[in-house]
This record gives sequence, structure tokens and C-alpha cells, in this order.
Amino acid sequence: MDREIPKHWLEIAKKINSIAQTGLTFTKDKFDKERYEELLDLSMLILNNITAIDYSKLDFVFNRDIGYQTPKVGIRAVVMRDDKILLVKEKMDNKWSLPGGYADTGMLPSEIAVNEVKEESGFDVKPTRILGLIDYNKHQERPFPFDVYQLFMECEIIGGEAKTGIETSDVQFFSIDNLPELSERRVTEQQILKMYELYNDKNLAPIFD
Repeated sequence: MDREIPKHWLEIAKKINSIAQTGLTFTKDKFDKERYEELLDLSMLILNNITAIDYSKLDFVFNRDIGYQTPKVGIRAVVMRDDKILLVKEKMDNKWSLPGGYADTGMLPSEIAVNEVKEESGFDVKPTRILGLIDYNKHQERPFPFDVYQLFMECEIIGGEAKTGIETSDVQFFSIDNLPELSERRVTEQQILKMYELYNDKNLAPIFD
């Protein structure tokens, strides 16, 4: 069972890791390098003690990006048809989510949305507008051990048909008042309801933060 992460220790570990990564990027002194490497290990030890996440996984997630640390970006596509919203069932936890995933280097946000929808649901879409950009961890009871900005993008179906992908086991459209069990580590019910509201009222401004 997951243990609750004390938020202040999570922030401390993230800050230590960021300082160490930045230091390792710019230092030319071998002794400073050793000290920054010790700080990296310290940040991993803190997280390993306050979460159920294995040390090796923490090391991969935190330390695979070398240099000045910035938030990662996740993209979720909001696709409607006949007043129902497109959801895909994730193989990882057998729960439902908006199509999407982490942004890939070298691709436009719109291209990522198109690719994710195609790979996870089988539909061809055209992104039409941004519905929101939020700080993922501010909307989660159990935040990730790194910062993530979640971008929600409205998309219009232009072709294709329902088809599962490598990471999905089902594809369906759901009424907003009859949503299935959600993969809330990816998207929450409150977020889906807000996206539905924004989709239906073009005068509403996108949400942020």
C-alpha cells in the first residue's frame, strides 16, 4: 500500500536534486562534482524512505535528465463525439483515461496529441484549441516526485476508427454523467468535467495553474 508522501520532504528532495543537477552541469571542479553527486544520492535516499518507489526507479526518473531541471510536460487530448467523451482503458491499471502521455523532444504539442490519440484509440484527430495548462501535482493527493505540467488540448475527429494500442485494452465514448473508473494518476473526474464545460462553452477562457 502506498504511503502518504509528506509534502515538505518531497519539496526538499526535489530542491536538493535540482541544485545537484545544476551544479554537475556547470562545475569544473572535481571536488565540487563529488559533493553534487553526494547530494543526488541524498535526494534519492530521502524519497526512498518516504515513498514506496524503488531506489533504482527513482534514480532513473530523477537523474535521466542531466542539467538544469525544468518541469516535464504531459499532453491529454479531449475528443468529443455525440456529446460523449473519448476515453481509453490503460493496460497498466485497467482504468480509463483521456488519450495522452509525456511530450517527446522534437515534436510540436499538436503533433504529440495527434500521435497519442492515434496510437491509443485508433482515431485520426485535428487539434483545435488549448483547454488548459495545469500543474499536475497541485491536483493530486499523491504528487509525483518531480514537477509535471499537464496540457489539455481539444481535438476533432477527422478519420480512423476505434482500435486499441500497445498501452490500451479498450476504446469507448462515455456520457459525462456516466464515467467509468478513472486512472486518476493520469486524469481526475474534476478535470474531465471541467474539460467538458470548456468544450461546450467556447467563450470560457482556458484554465491554468
